[in-house]
Amino acid sequence: MSNEFATAVDALIDRANSDTRLRDRLINDPAGTITAITCMTVPDDWNIVAIEAADGSVSLGFVNDELPMEYLELLSGGSGCAQ
Repeated sequence: MSNEFATAVDALIDRANSDTRLRDRLINDPAGTITAITCMTVPDDWNIVAIEAADGSVSLGFVNDELPMEYLELLSGGSGCAQ
């Protein structure tokens, strides 16, 4: 997994914040929507939730703010693979 995933998800969130149908879809099924729109698979152990703010904007987070190790490696630039 690479920063390409994070970039694609950021673009999806930006798009959802100006498209109510996409925002609703993202709120109802975050992982499924990410996969359908970006063609990138969300790991099964990533318990992603969509959070709608009072202003109607949406953001993504993890259940109980528990960040999976693979996600932390993604953010830090690690590959998660020994070479």
